[in-house]
Amino acid sequence: MEISLIIRTPGTAPSHGERAQAFIQSAVDQGHRIRQCFFQGPGVSAAVSEQALPRWRQLATATGAELLLCSQAVEEYALAVPEPFIIAGLGSLIESAVTSDRLVSFV
Repeated sequence: MEISLIIRTPGTAPSHGERAQAFIQSAVDQGHRIRQCFFQGPGVSAAVSEQALPRWRQLATATGAELLLCSQAVEEYALAVPEPFIIAGLGSLIESAVTSDRLVSFV
């Protein structure tokens, strides 16, 4: 099964981001493929935080998943975009949702 995620978890709730990361690892361990993680709203700042960034990098390398930061949120939070994240619009999320078997949301 191919899975995409939308992550809106704020940086003030790191355990929520850790749950998304644990979900990804569990899905991969069960033989599923992670296509994309789309970070939106406060999720963009949580994704690039010093705490979370190393784990997201590791998951991207291990799974080959795209890590996309919502362009509007990047602008709103005035963030620098580190590797391996890419800035993308909602069209990328919609395309991934249509072509994946499941879209899982973390808020």
